[in-house]
Amino acid sequence: MDYEAKFGEALEALALEGRYRVFADILRRQGEFPSAVHHTPEGARPITVWCSNDYLGIGQHPAVIAAMHEAIDKAGAGSGGTRNISGTTHYHVELEKELAELHRKEGALLFTSGYVSNEATLSTLVKLLKGAVIFSDENNHASMIEGAVSRNASQLGRLKIGSPCDHCGDFMNAWMSRAI
Repeated sequence: MDYEAKFGEALEALALEGRYRVFADILRRQGEFPSAVHHTPEGARPITVWCSNDYLGIGQHPAVIAAMHEAIDKAGAGSGGTRNISGTTHYHVELEKELAELHRKEGALLFTSGYVSNEATLSTLVKLLKGAVIFSDENNHASMIEGAVSRNASQLGRLKIGSPCDHCGDFMNAWMSRAI
């Protein structure tokens, strides 16, 4: 088999479908949130990044930066591996405890991203709640759709894009009559 040709065809298909990802090469400017520099083959230019997970610019706050420096000085950089293989850093254990207390919960669990948390939560619910049906439309974030279909694609009720909520009950009743 010509693996290079096979993989090349797969990449070309992704590009034709508009799903080939090219990530923006940016460098944030410390102390100038939300400013950054976008690097391209044509050169660098200043940009404003509003689609960050650092919504409030806390990653630029002097106290956060000082705490990061202190942690690096004590523990070094990087985790050394995933938490299930090499353990969880004590800083994350303390943060999970603080978040649980803040929300008056028994515990908290940090995820690496919102995508991972959505996917993990929905796939776990579908696995544990046998027969559960998740209603979604194509406008939902990919992480939610992936989490819903990962365990049982037949249990995903698809709403039409832009379906008004007052028709959701009709849709659910129609779905339930199919299942009976």
